[in-house]
Amino acid sequence: MVIPVGSCASIFFARGGQSMDILAKLMKDPIFVMTLPVLVGVLIGQIKVGRFSLETSGALFAGLVMGALGYSAPKGFFNFNLTLFVVAVGLLSAGDMVNVIKRYGFKFAFLGAFITFVGAFITYLLAIFFRGSASAHLIGGTYTGALTSSPGLAAALEVTKNNPEVTVGHSIAYPFGVLAVILFVQFAPILFGIDVDKEREQFKVDLEKMRGASKESQGKASAAFSIAAFAFCIVVGYLLGSIKVPLGGKLSVSLGTTGGGLIAALILGSIGKVGPLNMRMDGKSLGAIRTIGLAYFLAIVGLEAGGEVIKTVKEHGFLLIAIGLLSAFGAEIAGYLVARYAWKMNWILLAGAICGGMTSTPGLGAAIDATKTEDVAVGYGATYPVALLGMVVFTSLLHILLG
Repeated sequence: MVIPVGSCASIFFARGGQSMDILAKLMKDPIFVMTLPVLVGVLIGQIKVGRFSLETSGALFAGLVMGALGYSAPKGFFNFNLTLFVVAVGLLSAGDMVNVIKRYGFKFAFLGAFITFVGAFITYLLAIFFRGSASAHLIGGTYTGALTSSPGLAAALEVTKNNPEVTVGHSIAYPFGVLAVILFVQFAPILFGIDVDKEREQFKVDLEKMRGASKESQGKASAAFSIAAFAFCIVVGYLLGSIKVPLGGKLSVSLGTTGGGLIAALILGSIGKVGPLNMRMDGKSLGAIRTIGLAYFLAIVGLEAGGEVIKTVKEHGFLLIAIGLLSAFGAEIAGYLVARYAWKMNWILLAGAICGGMTSTPGLGAAIDATKTEDVAVGYGATYPVALLGMVVFTSLLHILLG
């Protein structure tokens, strides 16, 4: 039987049209829109250029591209995946938290304040230098974006009486602040000649010394994964994160979803058992949840920020982006130099502490990928609360000085 050529063409285009209709419908589904950059980004992240690879952070870059094309995801998915990630990380790294904080507690607190101060100081100098090119508050707003701090943004809006330029500056710098932390934890070992494998092994030795003769932190075996225990940790984290500490006037600070979930997981995981709930659960299950939560969280960050990047370049060129990057990298390098050369801090802890000082959850995910250990979360969790306070204080001072 001979099928006319015209009929073949009609069938081909009809099927092609149906495929396009199906794709168009899928691109309106938020689950599909979130999952596509995860798939593409993780595949790209496996590509290695020398010693460098994006790992899970590839989902962020894929999300940025899709966000620039006009796609987005509901806010609720952002918070849900962020919560899964930070709670899993906290439970995985809780075992030796007490030992580490006993040894490095003050240093972590100092880093949280120091990193946020340096970022604010650099932003202030740049705002003065470029005052003729953009308004001071527009440039000042890049500080909270560069250090990815929502509490800092709230403080800036309070001090400036809701000046919209502050929000614009924050939105412009935010995606590049995320990128700055991810790139720093990936490239710092190359730039500063750090042997990550050696640092990881040395950290294990240091932990054994900190544990001393007592094997308490090792003696409690992991239990099977418990949905009830994990959910309990999430609930406690939300309650803890919602507590607002007043700082005078209308200013206040809270740990939020990230800080509350992580701190709750670290505390409950270090306790071990809460009634019938065993918080020291199977590491493989928690690791899978951590990876899924991180990949989707990064993809959503990219989806939400992608459109702002294009809009910003069109309106302001690269000035505000450059200012945000300078503030972010300057703060990270300053924190690194102090902790590494003055205190000889192990890179595993320091990578987490720098991410905590930058209040960057995506950076924490990149640090875990780069170091191949969840132990970096201890440094993050110990530095993060002080950094949040520093962000509020220094943001307020920055905008007061800028007038």
